[in-house]
Amino acid sequence: MSPHRLIPSTGLLIAALLLPAAALAQVRTNVARLLTSDAAEVIDAPVVGLQRTALPLFAGLSVDTSLYADALLAPNLGVRWAVAGGPHRVALGARYTHFVGASAYSSRVESREPAIQSFTPELSGPAFYGVYGLSLGPVLVQGEARYARYDSDYLAFTGAVAWNFTGAWSLIAEGGMRVKGGAKLKAAAGVRYGGEHLGLALGAAYVDLSDPALPGQDLPVLPTFDLSWSFR
Repeated sequence: MSPHRLIPSTGLLIAALLLPAAALAQVRTNVARLLTSDAAEVIDAPVVGLQRTALPLFAGLSVDTSLYADALLAPNLGVRWAVAGGPHRVALGARYTHFVGASAYSSRVESREPAIQSFTPELSGPAFYGVYGLSLGPVLVQGEARYARYDSDYLAFTGAVAWNFTGAWSLIAEGGMRVKGGAKLKAAAGVRYGGEHLGLALGAAYVDLSDPALPGQDLPVLPTFDLSWSFR
């Protein structure tokens, strides 16, 4: 065989071997969470994680809780349904949170700020969200709408792009706006690892929150961290 014919044939063989692996590369989080927003992903195995601990039931339905919120004296329970059809991903969920730390938190605030005579946070109530995503091979593009009713209405819209750049690692960028509960921009960027069992996320989020324990002090940026284990 001529060397000139061998080179193109070898190139086609390499491409044929690499294409299936590239086609299978997809963003996976294990907990159906990106950084600060839900991920358009079906939870296919029981998982214990900081941002989400979930138990799948049947037909894309699962029950879940946030260990972060539980640790902050806000026990919560949610139900979530997700489906994937071709490149399309849809997730719908609801969660109820019952805040039991009002007295402890108000005592802390009032002791640190004598000018505050009384402070009683109201953080109990329902939350609802919906996510639509489009999986384009290693890239996931999605949008989320989230509404919550605590002491006041909260409504936010968030768009996100995740890129599975190597192995189980994905780069994530989020951006959106709170249109109720303060019309402010929100954004986040970071990385997430979604292995066969271990899950990990690390990044930073622009939240522009005010801490009632420190009047006049804003919290513009907060770290985002998640650690999980999936029982596949």
